[in-house]
Amino acid sequence: SSLRTAGLSKGFLRGSGGLILTSGVDWTVKLWSPAYSDAPLVSFVSHSYDYMCDAKWSPVHPSLFATSSSNGTVGLWNISKSMEEPLTGKDGILVEPNVGERALNKVQWSNDGRRLAVASGDLLHVLNLTEDIARPKGDEDKTTMNQLLARGLVTRQ
Repeated sequence: SSLRTAGLSKGFLRGSGGLILTSGVDWTVKLWSPAYSDAPLVSFVSHSYDYMCDAKWSPVHPSLFATSSSNGTVGLWNISKSMEEPLTGKDGILVEPNVGERALNKVQWSNDGRRLAVASGDLLHVLNLTEDIARPKGDEDKTTMNQLLARGLVTRQ
């Protein structure tokens, strides 16, 4: 299967569309939907061209995911709002300033989706998210699927 490519970290299955995230050393996080295609639907590119070390869906927000990269930054993406730019902007959130020493290699959400743990070597950073970012508004699943449909990336089955 194409999801078994070396260097990829598999994210969580999300929603009825079966959306999966993978991160890799090609500077991208890819959005897949095996029910629709064997190829990635969308590639989210690191603006700094650093490795995307991990990507995880929020456990409570259906279109929100976090990324960690080798340049010490975290990215937050809400794909119901934009598939081009992360909420955190092109530079992300600088968590570990000693870039040469510590890549952010893992992200993990709290069960309530309000905190994000980020690991860099032997350090653990915990970020608190505002309610505006962490909580879904209610129509994100539909909005995301409509964007994928409008781009011709998926079809109604």
